[in-house]
Order: sequence, then C-alpha cells, then structure tokens
Amino acid sequence: MENEIRAVLVPVEEERKLLLPNAMVAEVMSLRDIEAYDNVDEWVLGKVSWRGWDLPLIDFAVLTGGDKSELQSKGYNIAVLKCINSPDVLPYFGVLSRGIPKLQVVSRGDMQLHEDKSINHNAIASLVSIHDETADIPNMNYLEQSLIVVTQ
Repeated sequence: MENEIRAVLVPVEEERKLLLPNAMVAEVMSLRDIEAYDNVDEWVLGKVSWRGWDLPLIDFAVLTGGDKSELQSKGYNIAVLKCINSPDVLPYFGVLSRGIPKLQVVSRGDMQLHEDKSINHNAIASLVSIHDETADIPNMNYLEQSLIVVTQ
C-alpha cells in the first residue's frame, strides 16, 4: 500500500517506545563496552565503537524524565540512528534499547495522535498509539543539537 511506512519501535522503558522510520535506523546491535565522556549530562551514557565510528550513546528515557537504571547487558541493545540535520558533525548516534526493537508496518489509519496528553520534554515531537501500543516520536532536531553541544 502506498500509505504504509516501515517503522521501528525501540523500547526505551518497560511501557514506553520510540517510533522511528526504518530508514533512520542504520543497525541494531547488542550492548557493548561504553567509554565515558567527561562532564556530560546523565542521559549521555558515553560512546561506543561501531564500524570505525565513536558514537555517542543516549538513554532517551533518562533525557525525558525517566528513571536511570543500571545497565544490564542481557536484553539491552543499541539502535544506531542516522543523523538527519548535521551529518557532517554527527553522522550517527546510539539509543539505548531495553529489549529488541521491532519492525512495524504502519498505515495512516493505524496511527492516532494523543493530542490530549501534554508532552513533557522538547525531545518528544508527539505521542501516538499504534495497534494498542503507545510510542513517542522523537524531536530529532532537538536530540541532534543537544548531542552536538554536550559531546563536542
């Protein structure tokens, strides 16, 4: 169908997911060694090596007010995302996934906006429901600019 898009649901908390276009997700990999940055906010977990790149790794849940949990390699993954606004400065970054991201085909009628719920952070562009699952659509402009500021 022409009104369908391939998307990825990335679990960032037990009952919370990010909804991203499939084309934005370069790869999903298991959690690996994280090298700390000096003097960064707690939502920036550090950097990880991926295909010759040092990627900043973020915890979207912590950024948007969720609880920070101890990193457990079992069941945790990293979704490597392509940057769309400043790829020359920050080509990719990683998002901590508390589980396995799931491919989802979404049609226009499948997604409903939650206009009645207030968005509590600039990193969230909108809140949606898809097939009885709620998801955050991230504000990529905000995320990328925030990462550039704290990691450069």
